[in-house]
Amino acid sequence: MVKPLNYCIPHLTRYSSSPYTAEAFKESVIRCNCRSSQLRESEERESNSLQFHQVQKVSMSMSTTSHCASLRGSTASSTRHLAQIVVTAAESSQNVNKRISSNIAQLRISNMQLHGRDDDIKLLRSKLRELTKKKDGDEEDAAKNHVGEMILVSGTSGTGKSALIHKGLGNHAAKSGYIFASGKFNAKLLKPLSAFSDAMTRLAKYITTENNKMGELSSGGPSMSTIIRNKIQNEFDKEDVEQLRRVLPGCAELLGTRRHSVRYPSPQADAAAAELLRTRRHSLPSSMADAAALIRSGSDSKLGDVKRRASSTLAGKESISQMHYAVRRLLKIICSQLKGVVLLIDDLQWSDAATLDLLKNIVLDGEIPRLLIVGAYREDEVPDHHPLAFHIRELEQMNVTITKIKIDNLSVNYAIPLVAEALGMDDDDSKVKSLAETIHRKTGGNPFFMLMFLRSLCDEKLLQYNFGVMKWTWDDCVVNSKIVTENVASVLVNKMNR
Repeated sequence: MVKPLNYCIPHLTRYSSSPYTAEAFKESVIRCNCRSSQLRESEERESNSLQFHQVQKVSMSMSTTSHCASLRGSTASSTRHLAQIVVTAAESSQNVNKRISSNIAQLRISNMQLHGRDDDIKLLRSKLRELTKKKDGDEEDAAKNHVGEMILVSGTSGTGKSALIHKGLGNHAAKSGYIFASGKFNAKLLKPLSAFSDAMTRLAKYITTENNKMGELSSGGPSMSTIIRNKIQNEFDKEDVEQLRRVLPGCAELLGTRRHSVRYPSPQADAAAAELLRTRRHSLPSSMADAAALIRSGSDSKLGDVKRRASSTLAGKESISQMHYAVRRLLKIICSQLKGVVLLIDDLQWSDAATLDLLKNIVLDGEIPRLLIVGAYREDEVPDHHPLAFHIRELEQMNVTITKIKIDNLSVNYAIPLVAEALGMDDDDSKVKSLAETIHRKTGGNPFFMLMFLRSLCDEKLLQYNFGVMKWTWDDCVVNSKIVTENVASVLVNKMNR
């Protein structure tokens, strides 16, 4: 607070050494008092204004409360509806939180990386690059020499043959502009050519959908599917198209809609049929002697049956050869219009003779450009006398280049990062290493069995997610005793029973 002027003047002696005089000091004190009074007046005005606004707010609140009270009866249903909305939103939020928690507390065993397969991936992709570098002259030389090439990936069940091909080759092929199409045999559905037909169906679907869209976006000309369909229509006759439709029903849209026309009998055909019926009636035995002569000629009819069966066998082989030729011509038209095609036929241990013969004919046909055939099978289910083993030896004798890739179980060095990725933890963690070593010792390093053991531990609450530390926790002693007392087969049986 500023001192009054009467108090300040008697003390001017203290400032005698100051450059200020008594009059100057007096004027300064007066100015300070003026400023102080102005400041007090401003504060009073602000205080009065604040009080006014507070009174106004209270008045408005009282008015609103009065208005709401008058409408309370009419808005009761709206209030209940609003309360229901709030409750529903709260329950939905709880469900979302539960889903988030459940997603966090799940093993990450889907779409995993390939551990310990770097060399195999490099080999597969090198074969794809070789297919890319093929020139027209190279394809002509291959056609003259009739030397083909294919890749065979083998290994026991659960080692990751399909994952290696799909992730190591399929994804890379798709990024490079190739079409990757696969088919898989089923042990419960032993249907001839089923896997090859599925692969061709996926190939045709890609051409008629994805490539069609790309063609429309790039230019206003005809799409790739239209070009291929027109070439098929010009190359094949109706009988070939119908045969391909029967063998590859999933390619019907790509093959076109042209079908056999319905032929009605002409008057000349009716007259010929009537004449044939009349001659057959006259050829019937008219007496007992004629009937006996027919009986004595029964042995000759048996010989005729044998000849007819032989001719039907030859006709069947000829039909199979025509089918092989039609499929090869179809692949030649398709592959010549695309950058490259990779066909995967999986689970060849359950393949049929028709598929093996067809694959052999395709591989030996050097006129099909930019086509890579890949097969996968379980080596423990293909002994030396298996039809697949016989066909492999036959192809090797025909100088066909077969790149063989054998997939083994993982070593403990690769089992540790596999378990760490499934748990979402660091592979340098000592507990993760201990758990991975224990699982590897029991399963032998089979990737599928290792992941099934982890899932079994999670299902039986021996492996739990701790939200406090945000990671998986387990008791090494309990897990070790669990794994030691149960084998791989029992765990898989329990999983399938559930």
